[in-house]
Amino acid sequence: MAERVLIVSQDHEGHRLMYVRLLASAALDRGDSVVLALTRSGLRSTEHRLHLAEVADRCRQVVVADPPLTVSGVRRQAMRYGCTRVMVPDGDRFAIRLGMRGWPPGPPVVVLVTQDPRWNTNSRPSVRARLKTKDLILRRTERLPGVRLLYLSDHSVAGRKARSAVAPDPVFFDAEDQDPTALRGAFGVPEDRFVFLVAGKVSARKNLPLVLRSLLRLADRPVALFVCGQLDPSVRAEVQPLLDRARAAGLPVIVDDRVQTDHAINCAVQASDCVMVAYSSDQPNSMMVKGIRAGRQVVVAGSDQLVTWARHLGLSVCGPLTEESVTGLMEKAIAAPTPAPRVDLGSDAFVEAFLP
Repeated sequence: MAERVLIVSQDHEGHRLMYVRLLASAALDRGDSVVLALTRSGLRSTEHRLHLAEVADRCRQVVVADPPLTVSGVRRQAMRYGCTRVMVPDGDRFAIRLGMRGWPPGPPVVVLVTQDPRWNTNSRPSVRARLKTKDLILRRTERLPGVRLLYLSDHSVAGRKARSAVAPDPVFFDAEDQDPTALRGAFGVPEDRFVFLVAGKVSARKNLPLVLRSLLRLADRPVALFVCGQLDPSVRAEVQPLLDRARAAGLPVIVDDRVQTDHAINCAVQASDCVMVAYSSDQPNSMMVKGIRAGRQVVVAGSDQLVTWARHLGLSVCGPLTEESVTGLMEKAIAAPTPAPRVDLGSDAFVEAFLP
C-alpha cells in the first residue's frame, strides 16, 4: 500500500541533501508520494539544485522553520500534509528532543543519529559527561512508541553490530566507467604525478593545512594535490600561504573551490591515486568508502575511532593526525600496490534501514 512520506532536513550543507535524495528516490520508486520539508535557505541553495534536481519536481516541497527542529513542528507538518511516515535523516538534535518530550500518537518517525556518542574519543571530563547524557537520552528515545532510531555505521560487520538498528553510511559511486586519464585532463590534474585528493565540503575538520604541510615534506617526490570542493572561508584564508609555498616548490596543487555534485566528486576520486581522510571526526566517512569502492589508496589519519572504522573496512594506511604521521602515511600510499575496487559497497542498506 502506497504511503505519503515526509522527509525533513534543516541542514543543506555537506551530504545531508544526498541522504534526502536517496530516501526520496527510493520512496518514489516504490510508489509512495513524498513531501520534502526544507528550510527556506535550503530550498534556495546551490546544494538543492545540485543534489535534488532529479527528484524535486516529483515531490511536494514545503518550508520548515529554521533550527531548532521541534517535535511539535515536525508532527504538525506531518498531519497537515496527511503523511503516514516521517523520516529525519540528520536527526541528532531532534532525537534528543524526542527523548525529552516524546512523540505524540500519529505517523511513525524514523530518525538517523549521525554521531553516536559512544564513538567520540574526546577525553575531557566535561565532554564525556555531555556524551554520557546524550547516550542516556537516546536510549530513552529508542523505547518511545512510534519512534525508530537508527545510528550511522560503517559497512563492516563490526560496524553493523555496534547498535541494534543501524544505517550504513551510503555510498553512491557512478564513475567506474570514466577514463582516469581523460578526467585528469578535464580537471587539470597532472598525469605524471601521484595525486592525493581532498574532496567534499572542506571545513576545518578536514585539516587541509596539515595535509599541505605534509605534502611540502614530499616536495622532492612526483606528487600532487587535488582539492575538489568548496572551502570554508576560514580554511581558504589559512591555506593560501601554504598553497603559495607548495607552488613555489614546484608541487602542483589544483583547487576546484566550489560546491560539487556527487558525480563530480566521484570523478575526482576516479582521477586520483589516493583519497586523503585526515579528519577530526569520530564517525563513519563516505569519502573513505568511495576510495575503497573505486579501488584507490586511502590514507586515514585521525582518532582511534576513525582508524578503527578504517581497519574494519580492511584499510591499513592509517595513523595519528600529526604532520609527521600523515607524511609517513602518504609515503606508504605511494609505495603500495593499487587495490582492487570493492563493488559490494553502495547505498541499498542505508535506504532499506529507513524503508524496510
